[in-house]
Amino acid sequence: MQCLLSEIATIKAGYPFRGKVPEVTGANTRVVQIKDINKQGEIKWAQLITTELSGRKTPDWLQEGDILFAARGQRNLAVHIDQVSGHTVCGVHFFIIQAKQSSNILPEFLAWQLNQFPAQKYIAQSAEGSAQLSIRRGVLEAIPLVIPSLKKQQSIVKLFKTVKQENKALQALIENRTQQMQCIAQKILLNNQ
Repeated sequence: MQCLLSEIATIKAGYPFRGKVPEVTGANTRVVQIKDINKQGEIKWAQLITTELSGRKTPDWLQEGDILFAARGQRNLAVHIDQVSGHTVCGVHFFIIQAKQSSNILPEFLAWQLNQFPAQKYIAQSAEGSAQLSIRRGVLEAIPLVIPSLKKQQSIVKLFKTVKQENKALQALIENRTQQMQCIAQKILLNNQ
């Protein structure tokens, strides 16, 4: 089935902080910012800052199954939230995408599809701005998608999780080998002094 993102999901803006997010130690609200997303499209939960929300707007607390879409900058990644602890919001540089229950789509699959070449090409061609690229909500809502059967979605999500685990294992091996080579180099240099 082909559709537009707006047909299968609701899209909300992140919390409208004015300027830099003020860090308040010991506060109850955590904030996801662009800097908190790693290259693999995962949230670095341990480094989130805490703050007090001062606006009148009732916050859209992040929930399991939400997708954060980075709407500004060079990396317009979609990040699936599989767990949230406590009260957490995202900054205004994100859109929050929530799959409609009637849409018959897995949020993990939706995030995966938004990060693939066809959607990313559409996003890159539709980005606006000269100093900093950004994606408008209307552009995001109009992304064309293909929704396969739930069984196929589950297979793709399972394969994607396996690929992520393999990438982590390979990255750990690369880092280990790099450290080994640095130790060897240090031993050689110390023995020659």
